[in-house]
Amino acid sequence: MVKRMGKKVLIPIMICWISCTWLTGHAQQGTLKQRTAPQDTSARPRDTTLSDSAQKVVKGKVTNENGTALAGVTIGIKGSETQTQSDDQGAFEIRSSTDSAVVLTFSMLGFEPFEIPMSVANGQTIVLMPSEAKTLEEVVVIGYGTVQRQNLTGAVSSLEGDAFQNNAITNTEDGIAGKIAGVRVSQRTGGPGKAANIKIRGLNSITASSNPLYVIDGIPQDHMRNVNPRDIASMEVLKDASASAIYGARGGNGVVVITTKSGASGATQVDFSSYAGFQEADRFLPMMDTREYTAYIRYLRDSRFQQTGGDLSLPISSRPAEYQYPEGYTNPASLPDNNWQDIVYQRAPMQNYALTVSGGGDVGTFLLSGSYLNQDGVMQYTGFERYNLRANTNFNIGDKIKVGTNVAASFNRMDDPETDGKESNAHYALAMPPVVGIEQNTEATGYSPAQTYINPLARLREMTARAKASELQINSFAEYLPIEGMTLRSQIGYISAHAAYNEFTPANVNRGAQANGYASSTDNYSFSIQNTATYRPNLGENHALELLLGQSYENIRQEILAAAGDGYPNDLLPTLNNANNPTLASTTIGESAVTSFFGRAHYQFLDKYLLSISARYDGSSRFGANNKWGLFPAVSAGWKINGEPFLQDAEWLTLLKIRASIGKAGNDRIGNYEHISLLGFQDYNLNGKLVNGLVPSNIANQNLSWETTVSRDIGLDFWLFDNRIRLTADVYFNKTTDLLLNVPVTRVSGFSTIRRNVGEVENKGFELELTTQNIKTENFTWETSANFSRNNNSVLALAPGIDQLIMLSTLNDFNAYATIVGQPIGSFYMYKTDGVLLPEDFDADGNALVPIVNGQLEGNLKIVDLNNDGQINEQDHTIVGNAQPDFLWGLSSRLTYQGFDFSFDIQGQQGGDLFYLGRRGFNNGLGEGTNQYRDWLHAYKPAAYAANIPDGIDMGWDGKTPSVVGVNPPYNDTWIYDATFVRIRNITLGYNFAQTFLKRWNVRAVRLFVMADNLHTFTDYPGANPEANNAGGSDAGENTRPGTDYGGYPLSKRFTFGINASF
Repeated sequence: MVKRMGKKVLIPIMICWISCTWLTGHAQQGTLKQRTAPQDTSARPRDTTLSDSAQKVVKGKVTNENGTALAGVTIGIKGSETQTQSDDQGAFEIRSSTDSAVVLTFSMLGFEPFEIPMSVANGQTIVLMPSEAKTLEEVVVIGYGTVQRQNLTGAVSSLEGDAFQNNAITNTEDGIAGKIAGVRVSQRTGGPGKAANIKIRGLNSITASSNPLYVIDGIPQDHMRNVNPRDIASMEVLKDASASAIYGARGGNGVVVITTKSGASGATQVDFSSYAGFQEADRFLPMMDTREYTAYIRYLRDSRFQQTGGDLSLPISSRPAEYQYPEGYTNPASLPDNNWQDIVYQRAPMQNYALTVSGGGDVGTFLLSGSYLNQDGVMQYTGFERYNLRANTNFNIGDKIKVGTNVAASFNRMDDPETDGKESNAHYALAMPPVVGIEQNTEATGYSPAQTYINPLARLREMTARAKASELQINSFAEYLPIEGMTLRSQIGYISAHAAYNEFTPANVNRGAQANGYASSTDNYSFSIQNTATYRPNLGENHALELLLGQSYENIRQEILAAAGDGYPNDLLPTLNNANNPTLASTTIGESAVTSFFGRAHYQFLDKYLLSISARYDGSSRFGANNKWGLFPAVSAGWKINGEPFLQDAEWLTLLKIRASIGKAGNDRIGNYEHISLLGFQDYNLNGKLVNGLVPSNIANQNLSWETTVSRDIGLDFWLFDNRIRLTADVYFNKTTDLLLNVPVTRVSGFSTIRRNVGEVENKGFELELTTQNIKTENFTWETSANFSRNNNSVLALAPGIDQLIMLSTLNDFNAYATIVGQPIGSFYMYKTDGVLLPEDFDADGNALVPIVNGQLEGNLKIVDLNNDGQINEQDHTIVGNAQPDFLWGLSSRLTYQGFDFSFDIQGQQGGDLFYLGRRGFNNGLGEGTNQYRDWLHAYKPAAYAANIPDGIDMGWDGKTPSVVGVNPPYNDTWIYDATFVRIRNITLGYNFAQTFLKRWNVRAVRLFVMADNLHTFTDYPGANPEANNAGGSDAGENTRPGTDYGGYPLSKRFTFGINASF
């Protein structure tokens, strides 16, 4: 094998340096090596001038440095017009009519041209290196194929595998955040092992999930949480319908396509990586200490006693018990002074190890990988552990058949004892008063000295809440090349996933109640088969055509078993069979199937005019008999203006392309049986006796169908100065119709609603992605990438006669959210305030001169009477904010100097609101069982109660916090906060050892690095995380009840040291 490296490469330094080491250290083995993302022929002819009288035949293969086959590489004979192109598998065959020494040339956009003697190249794998003009991926993976980026007519963004391998990321979502325009990655919780939430171009549904479809090595899935980040070769995000419509009824929310690594021909290569470090909570919240808390309680009880007409001059012991000071509160130095955030959170270790072995020859290639992650949580007694194994193999059977199998297995374990949301340990770490001792407990209530809180440290320690999950994926394919330019491919995928959860809460951390337990087991099975035929006819130099026809079938089955019980006689035997009172026994089985037929045509004329047409015809078991099948077409076109004669002399212009697309895709993320009438059990009174019988639980609707998104996109690709500057811009208009909503029906039917396709929602916006090579010299490089996106979400229609849906809070019965025509989905719907009630709002007798809520006093929140009826009630609720951000942005930069590299990633969000419901539990002025935010010390103090302020404590009014005495109505705009933030996601410093040093040890490359992740978040949001959403609810439920924070697991700052080595 022959190896060669270009003079300069413009790729992330680690991979580049490994390439250099490989080329230098193993030149005697004969491989040529260069690097890019997976390529596509983009419908180019494979052979143009081969002589039928050729006497010498040379065969070989072209790949990038990751081992991914490069299609569309032009292979020619130097000094002649004979040339050919590599096919989908990177294979090529070329003939020479002379026996004399012949030199082959290899060329492709984005790669250094290369020459090699024909006799040496025969039977070898040529591994191309990127040219100086290459910055990002020159080709992208799309549905059931690839296409050169310069010929792309849809809205597709890409990330190379380096984004997931150069950093100490613990899950795949970490590698995406802030790096792709139009993709919102929200870290809703900092719990170890918890995946982020991903949305592409806004919310397309009100009641169904808006999560994207994931396609991993060609197999559609609902998540990517079990993918080892280091196994990823590339990731593409299909954002418009021209790209995602090929996935039909599942592509309406966008598609994330992941391609994992494969082996390359050549000597066996071993790659090892490891990092270790520690984590800390990103931020602690300003709660009261003992001195402040005891003063606050004394003021509160004095003022409330005075409010009832009590005489403060009398001895405190003569007061009713609820107005007396707790013991020791007049001498706070005698009491504990515990910061429960310091007690609950810790500096937590983490470590990761990964090993990959790859190689192969003419017959086939292989890649074997394994990884192990162990991450303790910053909240004590929490943690995550994951094992990943992968085996990817490819074999050639002669010249026309290729077979391969990808096998991936994962196992993970998570300890997560109620760390997010209401009555969680994160909430109790804030609520626990500082005066409570760390191990304080009583026989009656255990570690719950008051019924309003539980000792979070004891609860974390004593409670069991463990989730285990394992998954096996098998993906096998066979390809056959029956004629020149045609590839037949059949692929079978099987996924088996098992998840088990066990929870046990002992009595001593259950507020004095008996112990209770819960257990569940979930099994998911998926089988799929896909058959495709791709044909690229040779139409000459001016035309290029690629045709795709395909068929697929997928069957999904889920089985869930759940049980719960309480009344355990003791805490020693936590298994459910020891529960005296079973409270739950449930079995759920669901199954669905999809059959599909699809096709696509790519056409190019004069390498300037581009046209792509696709369609998919889906049939789904989830929908009614009258709408089982649906057609999802798309068309897109592009014009490479730089190819026109009037711009041919513009050497500074690499690419100027405009493109436009329109397409239709669907969303089938609903239940399996919503179109039919399900039966349930119910007790009847028959002749004075209870009789159990079957009853329908809903009305059947055989017209029920998928939600449909029509996407329109106009884009611009503008590349300058040999790709030193690359700008991509898109403007889109997405309209989703046939939304699934519950529509009222006459009660004569016995039901109140029926599920129908009736609503409409719109998302429109624009996106920018900019990549620049600022400096590139022999010893110093500087690259920058930035992205910006803005999306406007608006409800266009609901059910007939309905223009708003009012939703209750997930935590109680107060209205808090509204989906209203003309407004974003899930807006916050509450009272609007206008400061606080001042003395001039009352007459001399204390009667209010403005509308108030019963019990309100001077200093309480002043609620706006919106309908001017003189009353304050729910008729005065209005929209006070929404969780949709104004815009998102990201900035990344990378610098290299000799062996050093430095990089940083910054992510930002402007606008968007959060409903900080957890703050209500602290800033409610009660203070009788929970700690309080420090700013409650500076609440409004009516003059009548000013004398109650304890000496030596600053409790002056801050001009905004309402009085703690009286009534502050729940669910008002003072609980809504701006969630704008700027986060330093990553800073990395690395060093690559020189080849002259490593060569003596027969080592290809070694890189050491130090890294900081989530280093700091700049925000005015008062909670732990401006991206939090932890009040409960499903993915679909979060659409109508978004952005709610009851107090959750904080994000973690991570500091790690690591090594990457190749042998």
